[in-house]
Amino acid sequence: MKIGIISNLYPPFVRGGAELIAALEADGLKKSWQHVFVISSKPFHNLSSLLISKDLNEQMNVYRFFPLNFYYYLNDFKFPHFLRLFWHLFDIFNIFSYFKIRKILLVEKPDLIITHNLMGLSFLVPLLLRRLKIRHWHTVHDVQLVTPSGLILYGQENNLQHRFFKSIRYPKLMRWLFASPEVIISPSKFLLNYYNDFGFFPKSKKIVLPNPLKNIVKIIKNPDYNLNLLFLGQVNKSKGIFDLIEVVNSLNLPNLKLHIIGVGQDLVLAKKSASQNKNIKFYGWMSHQEMLPVLQKADVLVVPSLCYENSPSVIYEALALGLPVIAANIGGTAELIQETKNGWVYPAGDKVGLKEKIASLYQQRDKIHLLADHCRQSVKPYIVTEYIKKILDLANAENTK
Repeated sequence: MKIGIISNLYPPFVRGGAELIAALEADGLKKSWQHVFVISSKPFHNLSSLLISKDLNEQMNVYRFFPLNFYYYLNDFKFPHFLRLFWHLFDIFNIFSYFKIRKILLVEKPDLIITHNLMGLSFLVPLLLRRLKIRHWHTVHDVQLVTPSGLILYGQENNLQHRFFKSIRYPKLMRWLFASPEVIISPSKFLLNYYNDFGFFPKSKKIVLPNPLKNIVKIIKNPDYNLNLLFLGQVNKSKGIFDLIEVVNSLNLPNLKLHIIGVGQDLVLAKKSASQNKNIKFYGWMSHQEMLPVLQKADVLVVPSLCYENSPSVIYEALALGLPVIAANIGGTAELIQETKNGWVYPAGDKVGLKEKIASLYQQRDKIHLLADHCRQSVKPYIVTEYIKKILDLANAENTK
């Protein structure tokens, strides 16, 4: 079977987990003897960036071009909100990308296209696939088809931004453009229910399929007398970093350590709020190899998010390392947590609840390592080979209809 993967971003151009999942899926399908190609974007350097380039990546064609617009998707933070609004308008109806992708599809002649996030590429892609009568599956990763930011914060579900896009019928336009792909894949029940509530994909087959995980790794722990908490991700208010720092500061426990790996727009403010606590350490951005000494020390990953997450990759990765997780129960985050077996949950935004969880673990920190094997077992069904098997079984089942 010839399968095409279309994703707004694709490594080495990365912002979040969606494009890494697309890459894992493409590689997994190729290793399962499928013919695979990828269509994605690239930044603008000169006029040649508008042309389609083809990278031969381990016998897999990766097509890239710059989607003609005011700026490249990864550079949106550099521009004011009013320009971003115009960018979104061009992005929805990016006819330049439409014809570039059409040209590729007419050459490749795929049996199936699996799309991931399309913002920054063109939301005309589903319409193109219908016109070319190509089978289309779509994987949802966030709420960007209802609100373009893809970000809804706890307590701000009906703020001005979200009301504005609903008032201009943005979700209705997205429903029309996407219509009903043959299959909709959602990593969480939360996100599938969210789109159901907005009337999306009425005729599609819908399945919940947690994200693929590359592998399960047993790391050698370096235990000590401390409770070592780990925060790994974007250092932004929406990720709950300030709540976590405030809780750790208030506990004032001598053997409580917080390790923060990541960068983000609130990094300077976060460092300032933790400046009086010597037990809080910031590492900035780190490669996977550079993280190893910190991971060997860590006892628990904390995901204190204040936004409606889908199914954060960092939770899969932590569990695969045998690291239990404390997570805010918001969106689909807690769907991977089995209370007291591979982690703990608390209500999002509840700093008292988070404080109680950490204080309780502090008293039994010498027993946390006993959860390691169960953590790894809990994500074993999500190994990429199992994920691909389910994808191919589903494709074969749909073929026989």
